Amino acid sequence: MFRLLLVIAIAAFGNLFAAELSGKWTGTMEINGSAFPFSLTLNQPGDAITGAISSVTDPKPVPIEKAKLQGEELTFEAHDNANRIVTFRLKLAESRLTGEADAGGQVSKISLALVGIGGTFRVGGGITAPTLIRKVEPEYSEEARAAKFQGTVLLYAEVDPSGKATNIKVARSLGLGLDENAIEAVRQWKFKPGMKGDSPVTVAVTIEVNFRL
Repeated sequence: MFRLLLVIAIAAFGNLFAAELSGKWTGTMEINGSAFPFSLTLNQPGDAITGAISSVTDPKPVPIEKAKLQGEELTFEAHDNANRIVTFRLKLAESRLTGEADAGGQVSKISLALVGIGGTFRVGGGITAPTLIRKVEPEYSEEARAAKFQGTVLLYAEVDPSGKATNIKVARSLGLGLDENAIEAVRQWKFKPGMKGDSPVTVAVTIEVNFRL
């Protein structure tokens, strides 16, 4: 279900706006407390709004349907892999799109920023990846240690121009207190920031934090 919603969300944001909204939008879709990275590319030829969404787990774009822009509110639909209709309701505020996606009563929060306009870039197209230069190992929780529990927490984060990880969210959870410890460790990490030409920029990344006894 998580994967289906993520695929839908990313594909449906594809080409919604051409004038003010045209371009690539990146951010997260929050499902049951876990945030999944996704992107949206928008275009608006004339009065029509077209687009598609795609995720890191399934990059094949999914087109949006019945897209309408009324004032600052954007609505559209998309089909997930189970051929269910997912309805999106988003509001535009400056360079951000926020709102929700509803799939049969299951509502997910969405937050997107326009790439290159106060937003977040992704690696590629002249954008280099951040490089880790200082790492702090995460602490084991007492509960996980007692259970001899091991695994990997997957985090979504944005590395800002100062080399600090911000907007950290859990993309794949382990529980037993390890998610929180992973976030706390990554907050202390130091990166060489991603670059666009000669300028450092904010770049979206996924980070694996391993817990091994």
